[in-house]
Amino acid sequence: MYIMNHMLGLFLYTLFYYQMNNMLKPCLYDKFDVFKEEPIVVYPLLYSTSLFILYIFVMLNANLIIFSKIRKPALYALSLIYLKYIIDNVIDTNAIVILQYEFRRSIMWLFTTPLILHLYCDMNNITIMDINAHYHIISNFAHILLFPFRKTYYNAYIIISLSVLEGYFIYELLHCKHHLYTTFIVFIWCLFSFINILELINIFDIYDIQMCYLMSDMVAKLTTILIVNDYEEQTYFIKSNVDLQSINLITAIKKSIKHFENSTNITSKCQMVMNLIENRLTSFIPSDKTTLKLELLKKILPLELEDKYLTQTKEYKPYDFICVLFTDIVSYTEMAKRYDADIIYKLLNDVYTRFDDIINKYENLQKIETIGDAYMVVSDIYTNDQRNNVKNTMLFAFDILREIKTIPTPDGVPLQLRIGINLGKVVVGILGVEIPRLCVIGNTVNVANRLQTTTEPDTIQISTHVYEIAKEKMEDVHFEEKKNVFLKNLGSRTTYIISPPHQINSNII
Repeated sequence: MYIMNHMLGLFLYTLFYYQMNNMLKPCLYDKFDVFKEEPIVVYPLLYSTSLFILYIFVMLNANLIIFSKIRKPALYALSLIYLKYIIDNVIDTNAIVILQYEFRRSIMWLFTTPLILHLYCDMNNITIMDINAHYHIISNFAHILLFPFRKTYYNAYIIISLSVLEGYFIYELLHCKHHLYTTFIVFIWCLFSFINILELINIFDIYDIQMCYLMSDMVAKLTTILIVNDYEEQTYFIKSNVDLQSINLITAIKKSIKHFENSTNITSKCQMVMNLIENRLTSFIPSDKTTLKLELLKKILPLELEDKYLTQTKEYKPYDFICVLFTDIVSYTEMAKRYDADIIYKLLNDVYTRFDDIINKYENLQKIETIGDAYMVVSDIYTNDQRNNVKNTMLFAFDILREIKTIPTPDGVPLQLRIGINLGKVVVGILGVEIPRLCVIGNTVNVANRLQTTTEPDTIQISTHVYEIAKEKMEDVHFEEKKNVFLKNLGSRTTYIISPPHQINSNII
């Protein structure tokens, strides 16, 4: 919405400039004597230069519209306003007085300088107020209001007074010399200030002065457009090639910067460098995360999801009848207190590596995440084959319950698991910006987690929804009904404890 409003505002801004000549004629050109002299005789160099500039900007606009991948409204507005100014100069060379010619240039600058400064600020992630641009804009506006005094005794004082404002603006801008494009901006403003001085001391005649202004205008507008377009094209190329690993790299660098900032007394210069680096890195993160989310989903959830699922929903997709499994290692917290972090890490890595190997046997199961000692699995969100999903989830639960006993521990005591399984509706989507994560969200997930936390060690607790399907699909599994099981924040439920066939047989023996 902001971008659309911004584009509409710049369109109206450009359209307003295109109507300026029609609006100024009755209220200005026809009323003041400075605009009533004889029209200028063709000044060949001025005319041919204007014609040459016209050709350049026609080609430039064609290139921006047809070939450039950048759609930056301020860039187009700047180019189109200056193009209109040059077209008017070529058409009206013999029809306007020299001061009207000069006045048109002042109007053009009133409209284009805010755009140039906006592009500069946008490139450096700062605001117009940060560079005190209002001093220049006020100076420009005052120059136009006082233009009727152009041929009076007061003209020299007006130029000097306005030059003070311009000088202060340039002085303040020099404090931003660490930003991109600042040297060019200062150079352009100094160039026009120098031409103003030449005009004030009458070294050149008025035609030569206008020629100097014309060439300076072309350099300012053309170079601004080329510099900004080139910068945006490079940024666009980087953004279009950013993948998840690139995002991880950017995040790691930013975290390192933040860690350095928190652990060291930072000098003002170092802070400035860090801010510049962070702003530049952030600019590389694409605003449209669809490609990254597709890549993440394919990496984390390789269940042959069609791209249209994400491209149509963009952020998330709801699913029905998804089986969710949660595991938890019993007494993990006490173990983490007793042993060093590297021992706990190696233990968990062994556990999860074995679980990952087991889950690869089931094509329609996928690990979603591991948080500490918690391991979360969902059934295939592609097929919605709820019967096979429930069966395979339960078989996987039996497998890891057996596997956990074979994993060596520091104290030689076998590990124990609690497992909860639920079935129902979930929402699958990508959350996060810098490090996007695939998340499965919904009450189904909460119930599965509560089933895991309320069951006994080395047992699997399932919900009634899972039981209704499993009792028909897995006849050799033993189901033990448990009534009034209190699940935190969910109330009392009827649940079932399941035992694998081999365990039943061993109990009988």
